[in-house]
Amino acid sequence: MKTLILKTEGLSAYGLQTFDVHRRANHFPTRSAIIGLLAAALGITRKEQSTLYELSENLAIAVQVNQTGEKMVDYHTVQNFRSPMGKIQNGTKPTYREYWCDSEHTFAISASNELIEKLAAAVKSPKFTLFQGRKSCPLTRPLFEKLIDESNPAIALKKGCKTGQIFSDVIGENHIATLQVRDKLTSVSRKYAMRTVYVSGQRLQNSAGASNELT
Repeated sequence: MKTLILKTEGLSAYGLQTFDVHRRANHFPTRSAIIGLLAAALGITRKEQSTLYELSENLAIAVQVNQTGEKMVDYHTVQNFRSPMGKIQNGTKPTYREYWCDSEHTFAISASNELIEKLAAAVKSPKFTLFQGRKSCPLTRPLFEKLIDESNPAIALKKGCKTGQIFSDVIGENHIATLQVRDKLTSVSRKYAMRTVYVSGQRLQNSAGASNELT
């Protein structure tokens, strides 16, 4: 298996599933957002749920937060909004949306060699415009970074020697925590499942030469 390494910088907003007026941005890119990014590059639309689900099921993903950035909030109003029960409501509703300024993320996507080659070609020449979560967060650099021979996406990010915590589908080195996050695509549109996220720290050398773990 191969692993595709991608990188983004700048304004980002990988939101969590919510019906609240405060649309929060997660502190690391969600799995559903990464699948959406790859699907847009491939030219898969939101209506093609079975294709999106199949893509998701064939990928192992890890993301490293190289730089969180600074949080900002802006004000919006929305019409014909969706209620917690999933019904469209008439009227106008205020929302406050969070963003991360100057964020930096590195993504590792592991899959079969054939699928990875297909994804690599797609991110170099995407069918649809790519965004970092929301449409107001365009890419500021080429998404493609490199391809490496590695089947574990978390270990692939460790090999890159970048700093920052790693959030992965599979357990990696220097495991420090486990999270439960509802961001995994299902076969039903707009329905997400819980998944286990494995958090890895980064071992760095301090000035005294001692090994410390970044948590």
